[in-house]
Amino acid sequence: MEKPQLPADQLSPQHKPPRARRKWALAQVKQALLALPNLAKLLARLAAHPQVPVREKVILAATVAYLAIPLDIIPDAIPILGEVDDLFLVALVLQSLISTAGEQVVLDNWDGDPAVLDLIRKTLDATTILLPKRIRDLLVGRVNA
Repeated sequence: MEKPQLPADQLSPQHKPPRARRKWALAQVKQALLALPNLAKLLARLAAHPQVPVREKVILAATVAYLAIPLDIIPDAIPILGEVDDLFLVALVLQSLISTAGEQVVLDNWDGDPAVLDLIRKTLDATTILLPKRIRDLLVGRVNA
């Protein structure tokens, strides 16, 4: 007897076929792009927050600078993909901050949709699918250095 199959839209990205994973990732990235200005503002607020450790503040400030400088690993002139490295870095830094300072610090400094933690997780998953491994590794190495 076969197990019942979940509908494709309810499968986690890792369990979807490659084409469906890419389509899901692009949809998530488009949603996250709309939140990017608020995410950048969140990074700046967190960099000044007293509960955030100094090491994380340095990483947050460097990330805000990376977003502000027009030179990126993938140029922003390339539609969608040009923003993926920015989104990956923001989600990676916020995920790291959540593990060190806690979810509440992020929630207290966020003025957008209250589902920001889910947005961060989905953005990290989606950008991981779309971003070449070499670039992911480079950004992860910079954040973890």
